[in-house]
Amino acid sequence: MTRTLIYFFTLTTLALIASLPIRAQVTMQEFLRSVKTDYEVSSYEAQISYLDAKTYRLSPLQKLEFRTRSNQLDPDRQDYGIRFTPANPWEIRSNNHYFQQYRSVLSFERDLALKDALMVRYSLIIDLLYLTEIKALKEEAQRLVNVQISIMEKQRQSDFFNAEDYVELKLDHMDRSVEFEEANFDLLNQFRKIEGAYPGASGQTVDWNYDQILTVDRVGYIIDSLYGLQLTPVSLKYRESMIDLANQEYKLEKSNINVGFVQAQYEPYRVEQDRKPWNVSLGVTIPITNPNKGDMTKRKLEAIEAEHERDETKAEIKTLTISSREQLKSLMLRYQDIKEKIHSLNVGTLSSTLNAIRDENPMATIRFNENLLKLKAIEVKLRQSILTTYIEFLGHTDTIQQTPLINFLSPRLESLGQ
Repeated sequence: MTRTLIYFFTLTTLALIASLPIRAQVTMQEFLRSVKTDYEVSSYEAQISYLDAKTYRLSPLQKLEFRTRSNQLDPDRQDYGIRFTPANPWEIRSNNHYFQQYRSVLSFERDLALKDALMVRYSLIIDLLYLTEIKALKEEAQRLVNVQISIMEKQRQSDFFNAEDYVELKLDHMDRSVEFEEANFDLLNQFRKIEGAYPGASGQTVDWNYDQILTVDRVGYIIDSLYGLQLTPVSLKYRESMIDLANQEYKLEKSNINVGFVQAQYEPYRVEQDRKPWNVSLGVTIPITNPNKGDMTKRKLEAIEAEHERDETKAEIKTLTISSREQLKSLMLRYQDIKEKIHSLNVGTLSSTLNAIRDENPMATIRFNENLLKLKAIEVKLRQSILTTYIEFLGHTDTIQQTPLINFLSPRLESLGQ
């Protein structure tokens, strides 16, 4: 009978477990990889694919005309002709070069859109990690206040009880509860932002923590390595391509001229005169002045503007790269200082003394832990700032979107794969 009951309860438990909904977990890799489906990136991909089909190629024959003429207004002397207007070979070549350069511009714009989308996703991850830690700290602060209240309530009938301190603790408890609820709200709101950036995360578990990402020391090593490479950023290549595009458009406007025509004419009334009814005429256009000078001037102005934007972008990239690196170094020094302070407090003389008197005066230990939480909050904030500045540096140097895509928050800089 006992074995039957055990068997029955085992089956019931398994059935209940099987009936529970299983929620898949969204990994950082998956979330970052979803950047390839971003609307802006997909839009540029579609345009590039369209140009790859070479739909921009001009036909060698620009225009075909069917003509007729009444010779001397005699209805019996009607002429018929076919006029061929060939395309300008220089225009055909310039048109091909223009759209080839336009494709290059689209490629750089796609890379820049990919960078923006990646930076948004990295920012969402970093803020989520920060808010998760802050919520845990607020929860611990709330617990410590509850412990103090519990201790004082036990001392209510003794001489150690202080009504003012008790009221103050109650007020602190209300403040800690509000702070915890705010932290929880901010965290839930961050989950919604992640679902907005990646709809595939809806209904799935997002459980990311600092144990899954690289250390602060690793960040410093990566920054120093990238700073020494001095690669040409995509932003600068994009500005260079915009100059080339304006120059190609200038050449296209310059060559947009009708070169002439070839016409075959049929005169049926000449058959009666025992003459050949066919003749061919040829015309060549000799432009005295280029009729497209206005458009050519616009393109030249665009090229000049693009050159200035390139120089401005070059100076801006240099300034932002240096400033973000220096800022990162400063944040890392402050972070290490806070870490050392927390470590010294945990293992120092004060900590040992508090542990020795814990049974006699537990309130002192609790107060110590409350102040320690404040230092840990500073540590978490500094780590968030370090990771944010780190991602900004990767964005300034255009390293973040280089293919193959890499998860720059992973300890081993793992590839995001396909």
